[in-house]
Amino acid sequence: MKNKFGNKAASLVSIIGEDGPTSVFIVGRSNSKRTFKQNIHKFLYDVRKKRIVKSLKANPHSMEQVASYITELGFSEVDKSESEYKTEYSQMRASFIMQHKPELLGDLAESPKLENHEEETIKLFMEQIEQRQKAAEDIPPDIFDIDLHMYKKDDGNNQSKIIVEKNYGYIGGSASGSKNGFMRKFDKTFRKVYQYYGVTQKDIDNNTKRYIELVKTLARR
Repeated sequence: MKNKFGNKAASLVSIIGEDGPTSVFIVGRSNSKRTFKQNIHKFLYDVRKKRIVKSLKANPHSMEQVASYITELGFSEVDKSESEYKTEYSQMRASFIMQHKPELLGDLAESPKLENHEEETIKLFMEQIEQRQKAAEDIPPDIFDIDLHMYKKDDGNNQSKIIVEKNYGYIGGSASGSKNGFMRKFDKTFRKVYQYYGVTQKDIDNNTKRYIELVKTLARR
């Protein structure tokens, strides 16, 4: 069966990423050469990125202002007592511990490495990932906590979600739907939120993570 990496076999492992509860794919034995279509996408991305870097001006907003802006776009905040919020909070808090406070994990502080793509090695790697995730989730909130807010918009078969973590300035989003153009519309909305968050002049001058993430988000299509 063909896959998106070409005709050669590829080893894919889905894990919880350290930047948040997102799927990360580790690829092995894949064709490293880009297709013509991928080269075109890369070229267009680079063009957009250069244009954004050249035109971007300092216009920052706080996470509180971002949260208000999201509700102005028609999203409603999910109550913290709901199971969906609790699941997102647990996974996100664990991910932030692994990213920002790995020393709290003791012997599991260092992220495991995938040495090769043999079946047994991958199995052990996944067990280590799960063990580290569980250890992070078991750390009490009074030792490490986050200020997570979830916003949703539900339109029948089309749902979209935006996540805001106010302590660390994290913004994430996801969507699913059947309407033509729905995903493109959500991507546009998400970029609007990120652009509203903006950057300071100091972010621009020092090429901070906030600045880098904004440029990457606005350049994606």
